[in-house]
Amino acid sequence: MKQPKILLLVVIALLPLTLVSCISGSAQLAKGWAGTAVHEGIIYVGTVDGRVVAINSSTGNLEWSYSIAPGTAPSSGLSCGPTSAPAAIYDTPVVDRDIVYIGTYSGQVLALNTSARSARGEDLPLQTRYGEWKWDCPIDNAKSNAIVADLLVSEDAIYVSSSNGRVYSLDKEFGDLNWESKILDEKYGKLWTSPVIQGDTLYVSTFDGHIYALSLETGELLNWSFESEAGFASSPVIYEDTIFLGSFDRYLYAVKIGSDVPLWKFPEEKPAGNWFWASPIVNEGIVYTGCLDGKLYAIEAKTGEKLWEFDAGNSIVSSPVLLDNLLIVTDESGTVYVFDLSAELGDEAVPLKTISIGAAVRSSFCAQEGLVYIRGEDKQLYVVDIEKGEVSQLISLTIEE
Repeated sequence: MKQPKILLLVVIALLPLTLVSCISGSAQLAKGWAGTAVHEGIIYVGTVDGRVVAINSSTGNLEWSYSIAPGTAPSSGLSCGPTSAPAAIYDTPVVDRDIVYIGTYSGQVLALNTSARSARGEDLPLQTRYGEWKWDCPIDNAKSNAIVADLLVSEDAIYVSSSNGRVYSLDKEFGDLNWESKILDEKYGKLWTSPVIQGDTLYVSTFDGHIYALSLETGELLNWSFESEAGFASSPVIYEDTIFLGSFDRYLYAVKIGSDVPLWKFPEEKPAGNWFWASPIVNEGIVYTGCLDGKLYAIEAKTGEKLWEFDAGNSIVSSPVLLDNLLIVTDESGTVYVFDLSAELGDEAVPLKTISIGAAVRSSFCAQEGLVYIRGEDKQLYVVDIEKGEVSQLISLTIEE
């Protein structure tokens, strides 16, 4: 499949998620697929009406809400230009100590204090809150500066992939720009995948089929890069010295850092039924990956040998999550599958539990202490109790009139 056709298919696949923000005079707001994060008893999530909210996980009460102002990006790619609606949020919030970091489709990175809100949870000006800032990703040659990929937060910096094709490094405390990379995706000029760090190197995958290695200190390209005939759909994941990521040619690739050829690609004989869009996870030498064809695979990390598979029957858009010895997977229909990795699963795995939330799911999700936190496409937050096998809380993410 030729690269231009691949990107066209990506755009077509994502248009239903973004076009609601492009309707002139429409009361509908931009959507986005922001996922959930939980930290010290508080759930953080981006909403379809352009807010970042903090919700008490015990009571379900709203702790605070921050509305993100519309951006001023020019119309290009999937960007719709300036609107009067709040910006869409595709990023999953990242919590680091007492700060929540979030990127927006209008090209902003925000650092929000986890507790500094008025007694009624009202927004206060950024400058009145200690330790908070806003950074605007620059427009590059009139290309969109939208932030679609999740932010990467390290000990000292934040790394941002932008739709203008560059990666930016920001100071965590003040939001100052440390460095910006060159345009990494020359063909499409978009970066919709998150970078990953190993040692003093940042690795980035691109739609035009490259994996680049950048200096963590300066952002300069290092000597090694990898090139594939097909573009990479997912963000890279590193286990030991190997990068794992999905491609638009319907294979999952394992690439040893420093090598010019793949260690392996999966499936071995013929491509899967669709893309590996979500990033895989790796645990104890086994790669767990979901596919848009509805199948979940367990693969030996060193050899690419399939250990088992499970057919959910619906697209798997979100990355799996590990909770102790449990592997948790959600398909697009809103069905949650729980697999006991300490059990013998056989060639065709059978889930320990199957739980339906009754709403579509396209966002990443998180799990902690036996609970799974999922944002449904119906503007509800679902808290799933794994032991009970049911939804224990249903929390509205809409603004009450």
